[in-house]
Amino acid sequence: MAATEQDARQTIIDAVKALISETNDVEKITTRQIAERAGVGIGLINYHFKSKDNLLGIAIGDVMTKTIWSFTKTEMYSKLNALEKLKMMLKELYALVGSGEKLIRFILTREITEGNMQTPLHLVPLLKEVFTDRKDDMELRIIALQIIYPIQVTGLNAEAFHMYSGIDLLDAKQRNRFVDMLINNLIN
Repeated sequence: MAATEQDARQTIIDAVKALISETNDVEKITTRQIAERAGVGIGLINYHFKSKDNLLGIAIGDVMTKTIWSFTKTEMYSKLNALEKLKMMLKELYALVGSGEKLIRFILTREITEGNMQTPLHLVPLLKEVFTDRKDDMELRIIALQIIYPIQVTGLNAEAFHMYSGIDLLDAKQRNRFVDMLINNLIN
């Protein structure tokens, strides 16, 4: 891809990230708004991303990846043991989407319906640290799924989960408690 095409693509992604930060209902973001914010035609968005949902998924993924990367570079993170790093990473990702219930639903619906296995793969290196040589790669991948899928399912309907468990995922303290319980139950 030529540098100007790459620049246009990044400008569009940056415009979407700005629009996402201004609303907690990603479904209300229109292709026209994205084009206006990026200063490009709608055709260029369709050319590079094929659909608005693809573009939103890429932009959200970019934000999440940068959040994880910047968090792992902090001094606090480097002082934690592997199990605490895993918990903190999950808590940081939850905090990123915060109380944006529609943003959570959008992300999770795409992850589940598209069968995206990239998210659990991000946990495998930390799980290797937690389990050292006690688990092989296949077992670690299964454990990563056992961590991610309950988070995804409960996030899709936080209200039903709240009625079921008494845990309000929109409340940071309760959400963090849920992460701790989930990890402790699976790891111990």
